[in-house]
Amino acid sequence: MNPISVFVKLGGSCITDKAVPDSLKGARIAAAARMMRKALDHAARRGRPIRLVLGHGAGAYGHILAQRYAAVAGVHPKRGWEGLYKIRESMTRMNLLFVRHCNKGGLFPVTVSPFAVAEAADGAVRRLDIHNIEALLEQGQVPLLHGDIIPDTRRGFTIASTEALLEALSRRIRFDRIVMASDTDGVLGCDGATVPRIFRGNIRSLSESLAGSSSPDVTGGMREKVERLFALLSGGRAGEARILRLSGRAENLYRAILGMGGGGTLLKP
Repeated sequence: MNPISVFVKLGGSCITDKAVPDSLKGARIAAAARMMRKALDHAARRGRPIRLVLGHGAGAYGHILAQRYAAVAGVHPKRGWEGLYKIRESMTRMNLLFVRHCNKGGLFPVTVSPFAVAEAADGAVRRLDIHNIEALLEQGQVPLLHGDIIPDTRRGFTIASTEALLEALSRRIRFDRIVMASDTDGVLGCDGATVPRIFRGNIRSLSESLAGSSSPDVTGGMREKVERLFALLSGGRAGEARILRLSGRAENLYRAILGMGGGGTLLKP
């Protein structure tokens, strides 16, 4: 049987305190890693292996600096390229710590640096070299991407969210499932309750009511995530997506990776 392709993102809001610089919730990352390892092993035993691509958000490491340097717009009129150096250093440090915590949970992802393989044109990711990603997947490994600052042909550099990188990656790899771990129990409606399902019939009304992030976030918050995910689903580049809470509910990540539910919000075309 053909393997199942799954993309998992641990959002910056659930693995850091986005309002506190350099905060990282290591125990939460390790718990998530244990659930990913458990899901991979379960699928292998059932004879339906999973090809897993992992991503993580920038959280308190990237968003605060990106906002300070207005890095989405590129080279700063007064500080020049300083923002690129600061953000690259911060994200490299965060990613190293992230991998170490994954290792504690029995998962050994291999980082493919977005800065080295991606390029934007006026803020949009136009190129993503996936050769190393595909090679790692062929060998049964877990490639790891993360939100990052990347070269931009017009702006000098810009910020690429994990969702933007996923969008570029999905041009070459179709994912059967996408799982996004957040700090909320899925997508919340105007009444604060979780929206159990998003589909073609309710996406427009929900998108208009979704708010951005209350913490520093230069990539659009929940609205941007939902719109990008639904575009992938509608275009046939992914089968389904689920946004769920990770805190205190790590088992839900295991279930979602295997397509067994997992709470939160399910997105279907």
